[in-house]
Amino acid sequence: MQSAISLEQAVLDNLRQLPPEKQQQVLDFAEFLRQKNAALPTMPSLQHLASLPLSKRHQLLEPFITDTATDFKTDPELTEFSVLDTEDWKFPDDEP
Repeated sequence: MQSAISLEQAVLDNLRQLPPEKQQQVLDFAEFLRQKNAALPTMPSLQHLASLPLSKRHQLLEPFITDTATDFKTDPELTEFSVLDTEDWKFPDDEP
């Protein structure tokens, strides 16, 4: 992964090569992303969560449940081993 400075420099280098109308589109998109990010609740730190009672933890994590469940079902990095969930595992010491 690129450092923040080199990533910023790469964005600026590419931006400078675009015509003004495309630069405006990039700016509009960046503002859209910033606003979208500002509207999202922020995940509390794990250290903070661990210090809270269980009911308070659930209350703070509730806004993230739907997105997390969707990610788990659709993100290839999280679903690549899902085939193992459907297999029937038998071991020699298992009772019938």
